[in-house]
Formats: sequence, structure tokens, C-alpha cells
Amino acid sequence: MKILHLDHDVPTFCVTAESFPHEINKAFGRLIEKLPTEKGRTFFGIAFQADSGGMIYKAAVQEDYPGEARHAGCEVFTIKRGAYIMETVKNWKSDVTRIGKTFQKLGNARPDTTFPCVEWYQGADVICMVRIEPF
Repeated sequence: MKILHLDHDVPTFCVTAESFPHEINKAFGRLIEKLPTEKGRTFFGIAFQADSGGMIYKAAVQEDYPGEARHAGCEVFTIKRGAYIMETVKNWKSDVTRIGKTFQKLGNARPDTTFPCVEWYQGADVICMVRIEPF
């Protein structure tokens, strides 16, 4: 596990999966349909626990320009600057369950429980990030 410091907020827009985890791929599909191209875009997954106890998952993409979310008719979500404990899952598609297991491990390290878990997709790899409380 390493610490990643985001120096700036990351503005994104997102589409909520209808169920977790079964509809995650469909949420990304609906999000990609709203983009002129997915080439060169930075994608994220945002997950948090609902008041009802279930999980909410949002497929997200970084805005290319201010107001892109409004133009696409999507919800805005800002990934806050700050310190995140992180671990990279290599070739995540070979075993998707490794993402959940990684977040369980990261959750034991002083997480900021007021902020969702973040998946930062980078090609075949995904960086699992949990915001941590300041010391």
C-alpha cells in the first residue's frame, strides 16, 4: 500500500449503476454513449454505502471542459484533493473480485468514511483508492 496525494480536485461526471455489482458494465456503457470518443479519457468508479446498507456505484469520467457534465446530461461528482491510501490491481479483468478484496484491505487503514472509494482505471490496471483522514 502506498499513499497518493491528489493536489487538485478532479471534476467528473457519472452514471449510476442500477444494481451493484451486476450493472456496473452497463453503467459504463451508458456513460461512454454520451462521449464523442472514449479515446484519451480518464475513467473512474465511485462506490459508497447507501443509507439502506446496499452499495451505490457510479461510472465516471473526468470532465474535458467545464460544463461538460451539464452538456452530457449527467450528474457531477468531484474527487476531492487530499491523501489516499492506494494499491494497484494489475490486469483487473482477469479476476474482478480482486478489486473488492483490495478495498477491504485498504478499508482497515484509517479511511475517511465520509468519502467514497475510488477506482482509477489505467488501461489493464486499476488503482484502488481510499481517502484517508488527516493525521
